[in-house]
Amino acid sequence: MDGRITRENLLRFLTEADRTFPVPLSEKQNLQTFADKLMELATLCVRFDGDSIVSLIAGYTENVQNGMGYMSVAATLPVARGKGYAAALVQEFLQTARDKKLRGVHLYAVHENLPAMRMYAKLGFVPYVIENEPRPDDAHLVYWFENEEEAK
Repeated sequence: MDGRITRENLLRFLTEADRTFPVPLSEKQNLQTFADKLMELATLCVRFDGDSIVSLIAGYTENVQNGMGYMSVAATLPVARGKGYAAALVQEFLQTARDKKLRGVHLYAVHENLPAMRMYAKLGFVPYVIENEPRPDDAHLVYWFENEEEAK
């Protein structure tokens, strides 16, 4: 993990990014507790501007179910949008999962977040249909590493 990532700058980023989510993270969980969980358990891919995080992809690539990584947070502050940071960080996250020999990475996104949906499609994510979907109102997407082999 990048040594510049601290609980403090992660919490500051989550607090600032919170109001940019369609459903604020703070409505789902305590941001301080979430920052602690991410620092302890998550794979964090970040873009800094000075000492401040301006873009973050966070998720899990250890102790995963069915060999699948999970991206739980993708956010870029408004001042840093349109620069390709999120796409680069998603690719970094995918590489980490690939290096750990995972089968793929899945995530949930809001259908109406068109910039994110376009980015995920461009990067190779496809709809992921599972039985008893826990979040049926969201887009459930997956990137399969086996598809990379087939494309070669």
